[in-house]
Amino acid sequence: AQEPFGLDILLVRRPAVRTPPAAMFSRKKKSEQPEWDPTYEPLMKVLLGKKGIKTKSASEVGRKKVDYFRGKDFKKWLLENDSLLTKKCEKALEESCEGNPPESDKDVERIGNELIQRGFCYKAMYKPLNPTSKTAEAKPKKWPDRLSRTPNQTFDIEGFYVITYSGGSGMQHFLLGLIIAGVLLACMHPVWPIWAKIGGWYLSVVFLTIYFAVLILRMVIFTLFWVVGFDFWIFPNLNDEYCGFLDSFKPFYSWEKRKDDALMLLVRFGSLGIAAVAIQQIAETTSLEDVQDFVVSSYADVLEWGVEKLTALPGSDKQMLPSVEELQKEKDLDDNETNETKVTADMADEDDDDPVTEEKKTTDAEGAAETES
Repeated sequence: AQEPFGLDILLVRRPAVRTPPAAMFSRKKKSEQPEWDPTYEPLMKVLLGKKGIKTKSASEVGRKKVDYFRGKDFKKWLLENDSLLTKKCEKALEESCEGNPPESDKDVERIGNELIQRGFCYKAMYKPLNPTSKTAEAKPKKWPDRLSRTPNQTFDIEGFYVITYSGGSGMQHFLLGLIIAGVLLACMHPVWPIWAKIGGWYLSVVFLTIYFAVLILRMVIFTLFWVVGFDFWIFPNLNDEYCGFLDSFKPFYSWEKRKDDALMLLVRFGSLGIAAVAIQQIAETTSLEDVQDFVVSSYADVLEWGVEKLTALPGSDKQMLPSVEELQKEKDLDDNETNETKVTADMADEDDDDPVTEEKKTTDAEGAAETES
């Protein structure tokens, strides 16, 4: 009998697909930087360059600090730099103004809208920290310190525009490396060689001297012009916390005529009289040479004090050697010990030579012998 018909099932094992190690541990490519529109990127580079528009920093709601510019400054810059725009921004002018430099507000608004649509900037508005009715009625700030993005992203000459264009990151990485190196060097200050510590102290003193000299000079000059009715400042943005390092020295000076009432005029002339009397009294008792000698000697004392502090740190050569005061104290202690020893020896010799003392010692010895017997 034949066996019933059956199906032979063949199980075929498929080879396992193994992922190469390189593919398993390969990292995803980093997100590339956004590609800025090459037509309008030269315009942004010129706009933010050395001869470009004035910008300031502010804190945006929900984000970190940002840089921004005003629409009125943007308009003024475009209308006053025809040759520069024609030379370096031909493609942008061809696309927005038919190859001609901007001549009206409509041309400026058209260029501004193109920059907003291509992500180079966006429109923002002033956002106070604690908005109240008084804040809304108050005069708007020329340069607000808090901004918030507006829903309407149409260019307006009276608006503020946050800059999102960052350009190349090579310089930013270089500056970041310098900052990290500077922080590490500052943390390693205890192991600096002594010449580096002294050099750093000299540089610090020179920097502070120049800084305070500029502050005093600008205050004196401001007071002189304030008396005659003008506000004249040298480096008006020097202590502005919202300006960067380079922006703190721009502009070099500011000039504005005061509009004071009669009371303020009286105060100004009264201040002038008080200052004149004070200068006359000081000039009678002190000369410029005395002031110069005082300043020079004080400056030298400050430098010498810092050098002594640095050279007397633990582990330095000066710290290993005792000072004159310490040597004098040790000498005084040795002299006191020598005198005490000499006095004790003299007292012992006197006790040995005294007959009463010897008789007492003999009596004490006889009493001790009787007690033993």
